[in-house]
Amino acid sequence: MANKRISELTLHTTLSNNDFFPLVKEGETVRVAYATLKTKIQEGLLSGSHTDITSLNTYTSSVDDRLTSIEAVTGSYITSETDSQTLSIAGDQLSISNGNTLTLPSTSTTISPLVFTSDNTIVAIPTSTPVIVTGMTATPSAGSYLVNFNSQYTIDDVSSQTAQAKTDVIALYDELMALTTTVTRGGGVYGNGETLTEGVYDFAAATSLNGILTLDAEGDSTKQFVFRCTGAFTTNTFSEVALTGSAISSNVWFVSEGAGSTGADTTFRGSILANQAAVSTGARTTMEGRLLNITGQNSIDTTTFTIPTGTSGFDLGILDTFTMFTGTGALGNAGASVIPQSIGTNAGAITGFATATVSGSIISAGSPSQSTFSCGVYIDGVLISNSRRTTDKPFEALDFEYPVILQTVATITEGQTIDIRAYAELGEQHIGPRMALSLIPIVL
Repeated sequence: MANKRISELTLHTTLSNNDFFPLVKEGETVRVAYATLKTKIQEGLLSGSHTDITSLNTYTSSVDDRLTSIEAVTGSYITSETDSQTLSIAGDQLSISNGNTLTLPSTSTTISPLVFTSDNTIVAIPTSTPVIVTGMTATPSAGSYLVNFNSQYTIDDVSSQTAQAKTDVIALYDELMALTTTVTRGGGVYGNGETLTEGVYDFAAATSLNGILTLDAEGDSTKQFVFRCTGAFTTNTFSEVALTGSAISSNVWFVSEGAGSTGADTTFRGSILANQAAVSTGARTTMEGRLLNITGQNSIDTTTFTIPTGTSGFDLGILDTFTMFTGTGALGNAGASVIPQSIGTNAGAITGFATATVSGSIISAGSPSQSTFSCGVYIDGVLISNSRRTTDKPFEALDFEYPVILQTVATITEGQTIDIRAYAELGEQHIGPRMALSLIPIVL
């Protein structure tokens, strides 16, 4: 931001949006932006007598807009005791009576949207991993944009939610077990006040949690904590998994080959996944995570769940919408449990949830086949909050086209890339062939 004396302006000086002129009316000094000055002169409201002051450093932004209330007065603009000048404007030229002419920046803004279209591109959407829609990518100049995307998608195949969840829980188990061990523990107990940093911790036997175990991400929320054991995993009464240093519960997993369980009054931040055994929670357990198993009963007792915090670095697939799931086994509850997402089994009975509060769906084995399609706007691979749209269609919807309409606001820094990505939570789809992405600059 710069302050300007009219007497300092010379021939062909170009003014910027942040240049200001000092003017005086009835003894009060105001600082006026060039755009306001130009507009008021053009409107005939400024033909007045104004005296400049010696120092421009005394003007503050709090009076920038005061000129809007100044009405027409008489005389000329005076920039010093002996230098009287008259200002006039024609188009983008501001003229001073001493013969100097200054170029004013245009006060109008031309908005030129960026538009990307395609009439013959078909992009297959076969998996739960977001796929960039071909041609719908841009690297615009820094600024804020209104983003619009329009296309259509067609369902190629459908799938059962519980069948897909079983596929996903097996894939998640395989992903966690494929991680390279970083620490092999010699004892069978975690906790008792210890603090651990990121790692893959292995026990070649059953293991348990006692007291408080603190997991420290050291300021990096992407750090992961995986605990694996070849036997059962359990927590003792009043045990706790605490998180610090930006650690998030989405990246905390306890994986057991045997049964996985929590003792009464446990506070657990993370998820439990058992391979070929049952999982359960003790009375009054508080769990910021998920309770999953591939085979075996999945049961809880007066447990309060919350959705894991943050974005997981692991691929959960459709399990991202479940709090409890077993691939093969019964699902049970006792007491007034609170469950924020869906529960389900691919083969087994579901009982006892009449006393629970389930915010998601209760999905029985053999759930109807359907297609679930999701599409969103991403900046450098990160989904813009609330830009994703998800639609569910039944088996009968095969081969029909359905519209995809997205609209969001994106703020881009120099060098960032914005694109459209889609993925199949259930079934398989393709998007296209007609599509359009537009970015309209937002000018305030």
